Parts: sequence; C-alpha cells; structure tokens
Amino acid sequence: MGLTSALNTALFGLTYNQKQLDVTAANVANADTQGYSTKQIAANVFFDGEGNVSGILSSKVTRVVDLTIQKSYFGSLAETNYASQISEFTARLDELFGTLEDGLGLNTLMSELSNSLTTLVNDPSSYAAQQEVVSAAESLAFQMNRAYESINEMRETADNALQEQAEDVNSLLRSIEDLDARILEARNDNGSISDLMDQRDRYVEQLSGLLDVVVSEEAGGTLLIRTHNGNQLLANNQASIVSFQPTATLRPGQEGNTIVVTTPGGTDFDLISSSDSGSIKALAELRDEILVEAQTQLDTLAAELSLAFSNVDVASTATTVGVEEGFVLDLSALQAGNTVTLDYTDSTGTARTVTFVAVEDAALLPLDDTATARSDDTVYGIDISSGNTADYVMAMIAALAATDLAVSDDGSGNLQILGDTGTNTTVESLKANVTPSADTGQGLGLSIFVDTRNGEETFTDSLEGGGQRLGYASGIAVNSSLRADSSLLVTYQTSPANSLNDSSRPEYLLGQLTGKVVAFDPDAGIGSSRTPYQGSLLSYVNQIVAHQGDQASDARSYAQAQETLTTNLAVRYEESYSVNVDEELAFMVELQNAYAANARVMQAIDELFDVLLNTV
Repeated sequence: MGLTSALNTALFGLTYNQKQLDVTAANVANADTQGYSTKQIAANVFFDGEGNVSGILSSKVTRVVDLTIQKSYFGSLAETNYASQISEFTARLDELFGTLEDGLGLNTLMSELSNSLTTLVNDPSSYAAQQEVVSAAESLAFQMNRAYESINEMRETADNALQEQAEDVNSLLRSIEDLDARILEARNDNGSISDLMDQRDRYVEQLSGLLDVVVSEEAGGTLLIRTHNGNQLLANNQASIVSFQPTATLRPGQEGNTIVVTTPGGTDFDLISSSDSGSIKALAELRDEILVEAQTQLDTLAAELSLAFSNVDVASTATTVGVEEGFVLDLSALQAGNTVTLDYTDSTGTARTVTFVAVEDAALLPLDDTATARSDDTVYGIDISSGNTADYVMAMIAALAATDLAVSDDGSGNLQILGDTGTNTTVESLKANVTPSADTGQGLGLSIFVDTRNGEETFTDSLEGGGQRLGYASGIAVNSSLRADSSLLVTYQTSPANSLNDSSRPEYLLGQLTGKVVAFDPDAGIGSSRTPYQGSLLSYVNQIVAHQGDQASDARSYAQAQETLTTNLAVRYEESYSVNVDEELAFMVELQNAYAANARVMQAIDELFDVLLNTV
C-alpha cells in the first residue's frame, strides 16, 4: 500500500468515525425519547484496481428496527383495542343489570314482586300487602326505565367516540402523508430519513389501534395503507378523507351513522364494514349490536311481564255440525297485537299450530312466521281495523283455505272451525289471548303495567309503528288506576263485587309470574329462532342477568389475553429498536480510539512525506 492510499484510508476513517460519533452521541442523548430508534452509519468501502482503498461512503444513517416484530406488534394492536373496548362496555352492562348474587339486580326486584304477590294471596284484604305489591312493581318499572336510559347513554358515548376516532384517523393519515412527502424530498437530496421514519412509525402505531390496517411500502418508500378488506386509505402519497356525521337520535333497535371514506379518486366506502377489528369496529358493534341487544332484553322482559299480568285466554265453545266436530270462538275482544291460536292434526297425522296476529294496519300484511317467538307455528296477520268480526273471520277463512279444515262464520260473527272426518283432520283446540280494556269485569287479568311514552296506553304488543314493545322498557310504568286504588289487585268484578278476601286475582297474577311458560323473542340474544328460550318470567330474568355476566366475563378474559400478547410484543419491539446506553458508550470509546489511531496514521504519513521531501 502506498502512502497516498494509506492517507486516503486514514482520512476516510476519520470522516466515518466522526459521523458515527455524532450518531452515537445522538443515540445516547435520545435514549429516553419515546419512539426513538437506535441509529448507525452504513459504511461502503470502495477499492481501486490495485486493491487500495479509494473511498468510503459513510453518510447514510440507518435505523436498527426488527421489522418482523414491528409488524406483529402493530398487527396485535387492533384486536387488543377491540377487545379492551368491548370489555369496558360489557363490564358496565353487567354492573347495570346486577348479578344473581348481589341482591341489586333485576332478578332481585322480580323476586320481590313475586314475594309481595305471595303475601297478598295469603291476605288479599290487607292494604299493606296491596301497597307492597304496588311498590315492588314501581321499583321494577323504575329499574327497567333507568337501565334502558343508561344503555342509551352508553350508545351515545360510543357514537361520540366514533366521531373523535374518525377525526383521529383523518389526522393520522394527513400526518403520514406529510411525512412521506418529506421522506421523498430527503431521499432526493440524499438527506437522512431515519428520524422521519421514526415519526411515521408512531403514527402507524396509533392508526393500527383504531383499525386493522394493512400497511406496505411502495416503490418510492412511501406507504400504502389499506383497510382489512383492501379499500384504500393512503396510496401514492395521497390520503383519503374520513368523515362521520354524529347520529342525532339513536332510536331503539336502529343503527347509528357510519364512517364514510372518500378516496382521492372520489369513491366512497363504509369504513366500519371494511374493518374487522380495532377500537372503531368495537364502538360500532357496541352502539348497534351489543347495547341494542341489551335494550331488546329489557323490552322483551317488560313486554312479556305486562302481557302475563294483563292478558287472559278466551276459551272457545265445542260444537258439532253433522258428523264434524270443532270449536266456535268469540273474536270481539281482539285488539292489535292480540292472538288467536289454533291447534289441529292434519290428514297425515302431523300436529299443526296456527297463530293469527291482529293488526290495524293492513300495510303490515302478510306477516312472517317470526312475528311470534314460537318456532313451531305458522303465522297469519288479520286486519281488525274495521272492528267487524265478520271481516276477521273472512280473513281467517282465506288463510286456512289450503287446509282440510271447514272454516266459517257461525252466523253471529264468531269464528267456527270444524275438522274433516273424510281426511282424518281434527281440531284439537282454539282460543284467543286478549288484553282486557278495563280493570274489572273482563276476567282475572290486570294491566299492572302500562305504556307511558305517549300518555298512558294499555300495552297490547301491537305491531304498528315498528312494534309497541320496541323501546317499551323506557316507558313502562305502573297503571295510574292501580296506584290510586290498590284494591284493584283483588277486585276483578263489580257487579256483583267479589269479596276483598277473594284471592282469585292475586293467585292468577302470581301464577302468571312464576308458572306460565313463555316463548321469548330470540332477537334478545337468549335462545335461537329454531329453539327459542321457553320458561317463566322469573327464569328469564335470571337468564338475562347470567347472559350479561357471562358476556362481561368472556370479554374480560379475552381482553386480558390480548393485552398480555400485545405487551409481550411491545417489549420485544422496544428492545429491538431502543438505545442500549451501555453499549453505545462502549462503542463511543472504540470510535474515539479508532479516531485517534487514524489521526496517528495521518501524523506518521506526514512525517514520512517530510523525510522523503528532505532526501530529494
């Protein structure tokens, strides 16, 4: 090696060592800076044709980051934030509904109502016992009102959070777009981009918690960011625009507004449906599904509780016409939402059930079989808006035309259904379930609860206006007549008046609460359309409380598991890029020694040149 080559090597070594010293000093200085990654100089040595060092390129600063761990960590954030958000809200729901053991839940209030009715059965004339029933009913209604309103407030909280997070997504995409532009500019100027990439990683990290984004690097070093199903959020250094209009009113059973993304090309897509995880997806599911399901459970409980107390069965009268046997049923008491149930055995020996549901709005017809919670019945809607029972019968004749049953008007506007001995078709039973229009004189049923959303109305479970039970838990209240006169719990007829010691009505009410088997709406999340939950009201409220408890427990366990996974990945990720001060200080000593050695080489070469020049 010649002196000139040695001089070049020492000179380039000094330059490299100085830049590496600067980078190492910056590493030590930023060791505690959040998101700062360890930097190093990438040195490329060039040799001439004789193998001598002709140059060293040492200006490129690179980051020390494990991209595999980074991808795993960023990818886990969406599911962790999703699970955490679900866990937070379901825990609040569980607290709202109470537990089976805490003595504060809906199940406890239902038990108190049952106990008060038991006391009344034993002493019907006791004013104190009557007041105890009214008080227990009021407490239960108030708790359902409060719980429903609290859940609606939770829906509003989720909707507001969606607005905030939509704005965050917009801001993050704009920030990444700006950084990518600066990275392109720095690359064109051969400048350092390491610090800019650190900043960009922080933005991508935040975005990854909001949405399960798919991130890749384009040819020029800019990022391509897409949603879970491939829709564009950022491409060619152009960010899409994210917009969300807060939902003005979150109505019962209805979804709120969605988040709309407009790409630079003008194409719109739904961000929520394009995602599968992340806090935004969780908030949307909470607002539109989980919390709505909880409200549906309250509505179902309120509706079935009201119907159990108020509704009574209207029995049919057996009749025989010639050789055919069947039943005659009075339809005059039907109100919208009331039902007529027919059980018969067809010509094949198969048991059949038909349920007629009364409606006052013909636009609702025909009804689907899901209009009732039962899975084994065929449902027909009948228009009762005319108030003429003969019209009801005509509608039923048309509905059953394809059967072998003989359906007719008995001549007095009553429904008559006969079997057919020729085809072995037999009528097993026929009855109506109706809501009394008065507190006395119409059977043992009593409208303990009423609907107060539009004044005070009797709850009949009508289907008009989206269904009376939709949102009913928010307006259920004790009948004002009962609050004014608690003896109505005992008095079921006035002409002649039954005795105040007559326990018939209290016994009926207690039996409806504790013993009546009801098929509950599977849309409430308990049971299914094929196998709806069937049981008493007391057992159903226990199912609701247990459902909320299990849901919260499962969400909490999953959130904890995801948090553990993400924490472990976060630690590994931080270890992959964070500055090890001890190592950097030791490296700095090596660099200082190397700097001194190169300086000594240059000094020696300088001395040799002096000797050579002096000998010439």
